[in-house]
Amino acid sequence: MFPDESVQASIDLKAEVLFPIHWSKFDLSIHAWDEPIIRITKEAAKKNVNIATPMIGEVFELTNLPKNPWWEKLRN
Repeated sequence: MFPDESVQASIDLKAEVLFPIHWSKFDLSIHAWDEPIIRITKEAAKKNVNIATPMIGEVFELTNLPKNPWWEKLRN
């Protein structure tokens, strides 16, 4: 699914938290590695969807969701 479709799916499923996965792991497209997370966080904010954005490998609790835009510090 595209980022906007993932946000809509979380709304349709009445999810409490959207946790995007399978982005930036493999270089399989012509877009920038961080484009999916940028797009999904913007769409989630626009539609008031609760989203978790942990750093790759970060452990977290559902009671304390990571929302740090860590990918912004890695831009070239």
